Amino acid sequence: MKAWRWLMPAVLVLLLVTAWPIGRAVWLSLTSRPLTGADDRGFVGLDNYVDVLSSRTWWLAVAATLVIVVAVVLVQLVLGLAFAAALQRLTAVWPVTRVLVLLPFGLLAVVSAVVWRDAVTTGFVADWFGLDDVGQLGSLVGVVAGEVWRGTGITAVILLAGLLRVPRTLMASAIADGATARQRFTRVVLPAMGPALAVATTYRALDALRMLEGPLVVDEPGATVRTAPFLVWDTTFSSFELGLGATMSILLLLMAALLAAFLVPVLRVRRVL
Repeated sequence: MKAWRWLMPAVLVLLLVTAWPIGRAVWLSLTSRPLTGADDRGFVGLDNYVDVLSSRTWWLAVAATLVIVVAVVLVQLVLGLAFAAALQRLTAVWPVTRVLVLLPFGLLAVVSAVVWRDAVTTGFVADWFGLDDVGQLGSLVGVVAGEVWRGTGITAVILLAGLLRVPRTLMASAIADGATARQRFTRVVLPAMGPALAVATTYRALDALRMLEGPLVVDEPGATVRTAPFLVWDTTFSSFELGLGATMSILLLLMAALLAAFLVPVLRVRRVL
């Protein structure tokens, strides 16, 4: 009981900052709450969920969101692992390099989104590759590139923590036994850094899932990337449909929970026999 006395303040704060907003959003999702018409407000039950789940626009936005999440996470893991391997050998300048690799993550997400949007549409990327009218695909590439650039540093730091957990004696034994580079990676390095890999993948996937700034800054005629978070923002703050916006936010929260529930068991790295 004494332990609960110490935990109760933290539990109450947690309930206040999470349970109340989520509960409020659930209630709003069961109502019709347009700001433009007070007479249309009322309890509608699950009608909002039926409307959203039967909407082609919603599922296209979900598909675009998942494409961005997969692309961002895969590229960040590859680049992050390469940077982590390099940083593991730069022990002399580690105090400086750890600041440099985390600098993009410290910038506002909207800043990196604007920079990479301009780079792909009219900037150095367009000049390098001779891009003229990038359209939808170019806007999507700009969004993905901005998110990859912003999150690769923190991914590298997480993976570096995993690499540092690999015992040197175990690696030396594997080399002495004649293990190839692939065998050392799959049977020694990967199991040792498995927890760090799982954390990096889950964290970056959930972070990319809620990405709004990139799609928002490329919301122009002919170059619109409508993701699920963007659709929530547009429905709530442009159409002023609070009920539908709350419904989409709850569905997005459930999507994040399902994604986490999928990634956690999948990323349990087991020793290859």
